[in-house]
Amino acid sequence: MTPKQERAKQPSKGPELGTLIDNAELQDVVFLELHGARLGVDDVSEVAPPDGTTMKVWFRADSDQIQVRCRLELRTSEAQFRADAAAAFTIAGELPTDEDVQAGFTQRIGVAVVYPYLREAVHDLARRLGVEPPILSLIAQSLEKLHTDTNSS
Repeated sequence: MTPKQERAKQPSKGPELGTLIDNAELQDVVFLELHGARLGVDDVSEVAPPDGTTMKVWFRADSDQIQVRCRLELRTSEAQFRADAAAAFTIAGELPTDEDVQAGFTQRIGVAVVYPYLREAVHDLARRLGVEPPILSLIAQSLEKLHTDTNSS
């Protein structure tokens, strides 16, 4: 069987993902951490992130709510930054348990909602530190990890 035939045999996640997207309503975006520091400051004790930008993403769900959390870390020649925020969505109807559907929601909706907040926060931190604001892409290109936690809380 060819790879194309195998994909055709597999059930499509599209309708389930579409239903989840239709049933989700954004309730809040909350910052969990904001950090900016000029490089070379003696009291910066934490290890700097590697050059470039990294982002980690987590998904958490319970019976009627989804939370997508994104943590952006980057370092420029002048400063290091960390911004961590979460978006909370209420869900009408039943929450799909399929991890592919949840990952699709996380990547297509959750990251798209949170990422602009992170970009703005890093830009504001740079402005307040008096350093050149980094230009971050419109889409998070350095998605490092996707953590999925579907346990009820």
